[in-house]
Amino acid sequence: MNLVLLTHEREVDRPTNTGLLALNAFPQWCRRIIWSRVSPDLALIELISSHSAAVLFPRPKLLCLSEGRCDADGIGEPEPTENTQDQLYLEYMPDTLIILDATWQEARKMMRQSPYLKAADKFALTEQADSGFTLRRNQIEGGLCTIECIIGLLELKNKHQEVELLTQAFHAFQAGRQSG
Repeated sequence: MNLVLLTHEREVDRPTNTGLLALNAFPQWCRRIIWSRVSPDLALIELISSHSAAVLFPRPKLLCLSEGRCDADGIGEPEPTENTQDQLYLEYMPDTLIILDATWQEARKMMRQSPYLKAADKFALTEQADSGFTLRRNQIEGGLCTIECIIGLLELKNKHQEVELLTQAFHAFQAGRQSG
């Protein structure tokens, strides 16, 4: 399993960035690329174009704001005609996954403003527990933070030691931020 954290530029220095936990623990299979609307990473575009990777993103029905408002496709205005987004969801986990490492609002913007991400194959976690992430406001119902997504992927791959390590790191991270 290889993970690419496609990180919004504002997320890089946020003290609440949970993607760093995986980057620090597992640099051998987790790397970061800074997202750019105007200068996308060419190697990433090639990876997506060759169908060698998929973007981890919830299926449209899971993209509802906590106030109960939902978008049909999760990335903007509802599409009046057929929704082709659903056809892009893989039923199997590819070897390489791209995770949008950002707030939910920023992740949706990244998807909306990046044609290559919109066109990419997608993969969704099917069994979603409620997020335990308490350090940010305005979270999307059913939305997980970056490290929770990674833990979910590791669970699918039966990587129990890695799950335990990241779960402990996540709990310590939150406890440290809440007390400090």
